[in-house]
Amino acid sequence: MRRFTLLFIYLSLYLSPFSNARVGASADQKQIISIRLFASYKVTAINFFQASGSYKIYGDSGEVVDSHVANISFVSVTLINDSLLLKFPNFEKKFYSVRFVPKNAESSFKLKAVQPDYKVRIYDDELTITASANTLKMLCKVNIEKYVAGVVQWEVGIYNSQEFNKVKTIVCRTYALGNWRRHEEEGFQLCDEVHCQVYKGKTFSQNIRDAAFETAEYILVDDSARIVTSAFHSNCGGQTMNSEDVWSRPVSSLRSIQDTFCLHKTNAIWEKSIPKDLWLDYLQTKFGCPVGDSLLCQKLLNFDQPNRQAYLLNNQYFIPLKNIREDMKLKSTFFTIKQNGDHVIFSGKGFGHGVGLCQEGAMRMGEMGYSYTKIINHYYTNIHLIRFSQLDFFRIE
Repeated sequence: MRRFTLLFIYLSLYLSPFSNARVGASADQKQIISIRLFASYKVTAINFFQASGSYKIYGDSGEVVDSHVANISFVSVTLINDSLLLKFPNFEKKFYSVRFVPKNAESSFKLKAVQPDYKVRIYDDELTITASANTLKMLCKVNIEKYVAGVVQWEVGIYNSQEFNKVKTIVCRTYALGNWRRHEEEGFQLCDEVHCQVYKGKTFSQNIRDAAFETAEYILVDDSARIVTSAFHSNCGGQTMNSEDVWSRPVSSLRSIQDTFCLHKTNAIWEKSIPKDLWLDYLQTKFGCPVGDSLLCQKLLNFDQPNRQAYLLNNQYFIPLKNIREDMKLKSTFFTIKQNGDHVIFSGKGFGHGVGLCQEGAMRMGEMGYSYTKIINHYYTNIHLIRFSQLDFFRIE
């Protein structure tokens, strides 16, 4: 174990971008990830258009056509029972699987869901379609850096500082690799929904693309070289949460920290009014609180939280604030309660679960000129930034 620890310390110093060392695989090395598209929709017909580059089209195991040579404007794929009807001018045939394979690294395609009707999306790299459970199962096999860039655009937009873009690419890449096996039994790695990460296609921002490839392969690991849970949220309200106060398990990289950077951002403060009777009835019904007890009732109607807590009452009842947030549809668990006539006023700070990276705080740090490494170290504790291609070295015992 001592050998492992010494090797880890040596390699993390040598390999980490914190030391400005240049190591690992080149940024253009292909690392492919398989993403299910339209994962929560029952799509039964699509149109495929070339957006850039060119593609070869395969039906089952054989090549059907080179779309560039044939000058095909678009191709339709329709679900027919358990097979696929592939159609383009002067061609119509059924297959069990259809593949659109790029002929060069910059090929991309437009995908238009026809049944039902959804907006056009643009994706990089390869597309495979099969029939599954009365829907088209569409898998995009894409370079992981292109995938990460797309996730960043769809989750936080394109008008952010370049240092924040680098932070988000690292966080999203870490999350993707940490959840790599989430859909393994279904034949792909991740879906394109919130369940994994929102991915609605390629980025249109050269800045985000540059950020992804400039930080290519970098992920966050702990002292045991395990990929960390790269949790993030919108705004912490001035203080992040310990992981165990939200998800029950303590994680060394997810410790509560004070944060002043987010205090003047969009989601820093909020307020919600709830009828007093509804509030007390909720506490009595769900948690068995004897609201007829006048002293206890005063605590329930007047609650202060100068620093983040996990419970409304830290005594016999231990009412989890995370439950209150969910049930009352509140923006965060960081709130105070004051009685105002026949209502109670929840005055809150922040938006989201509060664990890990505070996105609005990180955005502000980027605007102020902090480097992406400084931002990451501010929000995550006891972490190391390494290339994922180096993980095998860290497994030496």
